[in-house]
Amino acid sequence: MPICQCHLSAVCTSLRIRVKKEEDHKTRVGVVSGMEASMLEDARYVVDILKKNGTEFVVEDKLSETLKGIDGVSLRKMDVDVLTIIGSDKFLLKKLLELGQTEIPILPLASKGQPDFLFEISATNIDGIIGDLLESNWKKEEHRRLVAEISGKETPPLLNDIGIFARRSATLIRYSLLIDDEHFWKDGSDGLIVATPTGSTAYSLSVGGPVILASSPVFSIIPVNSVNPARRPIVLSDDLKVEIKDLTSSVAIEAVLDGQIRRKVDNHPVRIRRSDTSAMFVKFSEERVDALRGKLLRKTETAEDVAHELPPSAKLVFKVLEYQGQLSQKEIIEETMLPPRTVRYALSLLMSEGLITKKLSLRDSRQGLYHVTNKA
Repeated sequence: MPICQCHLSAVCTSLRIRVKKEEDHKTRVGVVSGMEASMLEDARYVVDILKKNGTEFVVEDKLSETLKGIDGVSLRKMDVDVLTIIGSDKFLLKKLLELGQTEIPILPLASKGQPDFLFEISATNIDGIIGDLLESNWKKEEHRRLVAEISGKETPPLLNDIGIFARRSATLIRYSLLIDDEHFWKDGSDGLIVATPTGSTAYSLSVGGPVILASSPVFSIIPVNSVNPARRPIVLSDDLKVEIKDLTSSVAIEAVLDGQIRRKVDNHPVRIRRSDTSAMFVKFSEERVDALRGKLLRKTETAEDVAHELPPSAKLVFKVLEYQGQLSQKEIIEETMLPPRTVRYALSLLMSEGLITKKLSLRDSRQGLYHVTNKA
């Protein structure tokens, strides 16, 4: 059957218009930053580079208050092609929780002196990748997430993990674990962690969990100090559903979401499944495994240093600082739930080993802030 010339002409015109639109489209960048002095300094530098390159950009309203002459918009209303998040691991996790079910590609930019396990690029190096960013010479890297139902309410998507613990540290909890509605085990332990592949190198790693590549369609379940020596971490397909029920303890039980949010757990089961949306990260190279190995090597070397003749309380304090970023002594006590005297002793040991550093708070000179010492 012959093709109508008019129809063919219309199709060609439509294709030309589509191609022109794609050529005319410019990458629009969102900028989000923490409010610490170093992060704000890096945010100003990033904005200057974006301006210099004629990039369309928008900043979060909280950040715009410190950047004079730039209007801001709320995080959830950002209409951008790429969202840069400047800061630390803790800040990145916090912002992802705020974003919820988004699939906007995220470009994490590490700020000076901040933990960078989830970061490939420093904010001060953005001038080296700005061309590739604007020309879309990158791909999306998928990071699967979890959601949990706690007391009938669903959590935001979790990039790293959900931990279930007694409110008082080192207090036993008892529970039953079901996988796809089938009873798997009944246990007593200090806690239970369900981690994504991304979260496998976070808190999960410090309690003996397996290391899992980010691209793997699985998640892991790690009992923390089980009373049963036969209990071992398990890895299961992420299309399975997990249920934790019959939770009891001598004190209240909490769920800790990505180390950022605490939710009280009542008598209802905690149900966990794969999130409907993944976190999409901007990736500039194919060397996932090499990057993971390099970062994992730095992390395990640090862990071996910590393990050298230090008591469990000092190891716990170190892991909390490594995971949460810099904290005051009061915040460390709240996070670890250890007695103040124990925390003070742990901090003195870690400082004597050179594993953590103390600096004065800019807001209150009477208060010290502790953070993990950066090692080249």
